[in-house]
Amino acid sequence: MLELSNPRTEAVVEDWPSGRRRVTATFTVEDGGKRGFRVARVTTGKPKKTTYHLRMTIVDGDDGRIYALGLTEFGQIVVWPGTLKCPEYIYDTKPEYETYKALLYS
Repeated sequence: MLELSNPRTEAVVEDWPSGRRRVTATFTVEDGGKRGFRVARVTTGKPKKTTYHLRMTIVDGDDGRIYALGLTEFGQIVVWPGTLKCPEYIYDTKPEYETYKALLYS
């Protein structure tokens, strides 16, 4: 199980890999009003964004990577890696569900 901690709405990561270079990546939680919340990552060009969720937060993983947590309208927790590609869905039957949900409300 991935241990997540340090929930926040903004994060700056120095030394983010971008091709052959290392750049600064800025993660922010955006409020879309009635649509909900989403996370955007900006490095050198156009921002990369997640889909909208009821709640969103940026967290640190115990593997040294950054993640975004989201709560869907159907109650699942979505764990987005820092690349903001290929999220993992956590259902309420998994043991880590309550731990991750508590991070969204802290």
